[in-house]
Amino acid sequence: MIKNNKTILSIILLGFILSVALTVNNLKKYDKNILSDEGLTYHQMIKFDAYRYATHGNDIKNQLKDGVNFFKTGREHYTKYLPPRIMAAYYYFFDIELVDDIDERKVNTGIHFPYLVMQSLVYYLSVFFLYLVISKTFNQRVSLFISIFLCYEPTIFQYHSSFWSESLFFSFQILLIALIFKKKHSHLNFFIIGIFLTLLSFQKEYAIFYIIPIIVFFLVTLDKSKYQKFIFLLIGFFLTQSCLLYNNYQRSGELYIMTADSKINLHIDLVKKVIKQKFNISGKKFDAIEGIAARDWIKKNSVYLIINDNTVKFDNNTSFMDYRSNISEKDKIKFDNFIRNRSLKYFYDYPLDFIKFVIKSSLHITLLNPFHIYSDNNFTSGEDYYLTSTHDKLVPYRIIYTLFIYLICLYGIILLIRKKEYNILLYLFLSISYFYFLVSWHGNTRYFTPVIIYLSFLFGYSLDNFFTSKKTVN
Repeated sequence: MIKNNKTILSIILLGFILSVALTVNNLKKYDKNILSDEGLTYHQMIKFDAYRYATHGNDIKNQLKDGVNFFKTGREHYTKYLPPRIMAAYYYFFDIELVDDIDERKVNTGIHFPYLVMQSLVYYLSVFFLYLVISKTFNQRVSLFISIFLCYEPTIFQYHSSFWSESLFFSFQILLIALIFKKKHSHLNFFIIGIFLTLLSFQKEYAIFYIIPIIVFFLVTLDKSKYQKFIFLLIGFFLTQSCLLYNNYQRSGELYIMTADSKINLHIDLVKKVIKQKFNISGKKFDAIEGIAARDWIKKNSVYLIINDNTVKFDNNTSFMDYRSNISEKDKIKFDNFIRNRSLKYFYDYPLDFIKFVIKSSLHITLLNPFHIYSDNNFTSGEDYYLTSTHDKLVPYRIIYTLFIYLICLYGIILLIRKKEYNILLYLFLSISYFYFLVSWHGNTRYFTPVIIYLSFLFGYSLDNFFTSKKTVN
């Protein structure tokens, strides 16, 4: 029995200190700009999606300083809405400029330590809040082991010292879990749940439909007389979503919520890979084929080309994404729907090829990867890393660690069934299924990490039983 909160405070404080220490180490080693093999400058920690968030945030900061209305700031809502705005708030508050005045590809160094510390602080405060809530509902020792898992599990832990969007997404997940498992559900609590469901989708756009499994969970577990509380959940959800809707309308003149990424991601990360393999063509060839289709669509729909990039030559080798980059935001929305429809047509034409690829990817994505940030900081891209001996050497360790965690969690499932904790099982099943099946086709193990948050409950129950049994034997 834990008599007070000193134990959990010590555990969480130590986790936070270790996270800050890892941040210091990562910044010392990797907070620098280097040249790629192609001679291009890039920052070792801020690249790809992280670079997109940071530069977008820097643009928003500059717009705010120039007096632009907040709801008119930003550029096209291509992918995640919240990360660039969090970066913008940081750059604005500390009056920081992200890139070098002379070379815009060169990221200024020594400016992000407070940001990463803030990210870790938010996460560990979220874990503490979760403990305070579930320790009143669950066994205190179970709650302690859940918290320990969340504080130190290396696959989760590594992201707090990086610029990926995962850490704050984990924090929102944890706060949402705490709100859902509160003993008393007031109208205000349901309203706040709705807000956090929106924040979750703002941090990662595919979470926008997570409201459905949450409603299903409450429909099963709540007394029918309390169903009216759903109204407050929906108000919180749609009221917050309207901020995004209004921002998009003020900036572009179009009302939309779903990101471009959510519509064309399948085409880039699934269709392209499958069609390349099936017809043994290069990625550039696929892009060119789709580019010709895009050009025909542009002509058919009388879409005006706005030449934003003078280096692009519009011919039979132009990629479909190059065409997308050179049309207005209003037309991009229609273009993205066109690409989504092409994806669906490919699925219809070659179903077996896609089924085989998705099954393979869905198996691969479940392999835990505590080394993702290490490889991300040390290699130009994931594609380069996968071809190295370093990747091959780390795979056996990942397999052993994955089996270890899954076996413990499997025992946790058995225990929950024995204890008839069906409400917890239902919530975990709905959440794990949602965050797994929506991205399993991708194959990238980073996309699986939100699932690990829910595994903490299975881990906690399993370890509690282990120590209880050991104490009984002694």
